[in-house]
Amino acid sequence: MTTITFRVSDEEKEFIQKMAEFNGISVSELSRNQILESLENQIDLDLYKSALQAHHAKDESLSLQEMKKALDL
Repeated sequence: MTTITFRVSDEEKEFIQKMAEFNGISVSELSRNQILESLENQIDLDLYKSALQAHHAKDESLSLQEMKKALDL
């Protein structure tokens, strides 16, 4: 396992420590979880934006009325 170090202000350190205590986990675990979750959210958002662009480029959606007609309802 490796170590990553980053600098924070005294106020940020106190806040991070209190949040770790509130969640019943170590500062290391809180930091790791939050960083990884944030990065995963960024990937998810990028994938969403890409999928939305592809959808707009080739929109094959149907309205409810069109769907009913296609299904003879």
